[in-house]
Order: sequence, then structure tokens, then C-alpha cells
Amino acid sequence: MRSASQARAHPVGHVNVTPMIDVVMVLIIFYLIVGRLVLERRGQVDLPETRIGEKLPEESDPLVITIAADGFLRLDGELVLAEDLPDLIAARAGEGRRVRLRGDRGVPFRAIRPVVDACRKAGVPSIELATEQAP
Repeated sequence: MRSASQARAHPVGHVNVTPMIDVVMVLIIFYLIVGRLVLERRGQVDLPETRIGEKLPEESDPLVITIAADGFLRLDGELVLAEDLPDLIAARAGEGRRVRLRGDRGVPFRAIRPVVDACRKAGVPSIELATEQAP
């Protein structure tokens, strides 16, 4: 058996984990903030500019389809898959609800064409193309 004096001669070390926990918490907060900023940016698009067109009233509630520069599709702000788009449009468009297509100016037409075809399959009679007024 060990005596009390021998136990004191070899102290047991304690690891202080408080600094490690602080660093991990700072990293978690950092990644939460950066992730939120990236998700918000993915919903924004740089609309093409035009000199002609008419400003539509904002009091109506159109179904908004957004095609971002990175290829993500959003339907009223929610990420959707291209193959689910016709069914979702048909379910949400309803009676007389307008459809507004917001495509980034860097998106080629070959990425917009499937969305227009999905609207056609869903029975949408017309599509509004959102643009910005050129100076």
C-alpha cells in the first residue's frame, strides 16, 4: 500500500479545458454567422437590365421562381429540385396567381428553359420576367 507521503510526491495533473471550450464556441458562432450570410446571398440575384417594360403593382402576390447564378432554384424562397418544379408550381400557382421568373443576368438561357417548360407543364398561362430598369 501507498502511504500518504508517496501519493503527494506524484501529484495527479488536471487538464484545464476551459480555453479549448472557449475556442470551440467562438468557431461555432463564426460558422453559424458565415453560413447564414452565404444562404442569404444565394437567394439574391443580379437581374438583367432593360430600358423597356412596365412596372407591375406590388400589391399582388405572384409565385416567384428564382434562378441564382450558382444554379440553385428557389420557389417562393425555398430551395427546390428542378424535377419537382412542375408539381410544385401546379400546386402553388392556383387560380389566376401570376408567376414571376427572376433569373440572374449571368445565367444562360439553357438554365432558364427547363423552368419555363415546367411552368408550361403546370398550366401557367403567362410568365413575368423580372428585370431592373436601366439608367
